[in-house]
Amino acid sequence: MPSNISKSRLQKAFTEGRRSATVASAENPYDNPKLKQLWEQGRTMQIAGEIKIPIPPLEPGKRRAERTLHNPPGTKRAARPAPRPRNSPGFGGRNFRPRGRGI
Repeated sequence: MPSNISKSRLQKAFTEGRRSATVASAENPYDNPKLKQLWEQGRTMQIAGEIKIPIPPLEPGKRRAERTLHNPPGTKRAARPAPRPRNSPGFGGRNFRPRGRGI
C-alpha cells in the first residue's frame, strides 16, 4: 500500500533525526509512525557514524521540527473575548446625526 506522505516530507524527518543526534535529550517530534521511525533511524545512523555525507543545512526561513501541543479530546477551547460592537447607534455609525446648530 503506498504511503500518503510525500518523499520530501519523509526525507525531512530522516534529516531532522540526523540533526538531533548531537543533542542527547532530543525528543522525537513526530506523531506519525512512519515519520517517527525515520527520525529514529536517522538519529541512530548518525550516532553510529554510518552516514559519511554531511547533514544538509536548513533551507532559508525553515525551522527545526518541534512537537506541537495538541488539545486532548474533551478539553474546552480557550475562551475568546467578546467581539466589539460594529455599528451601534450613537457611536458614530451611519445613523449618527451631529447635534448643535439646526440643519
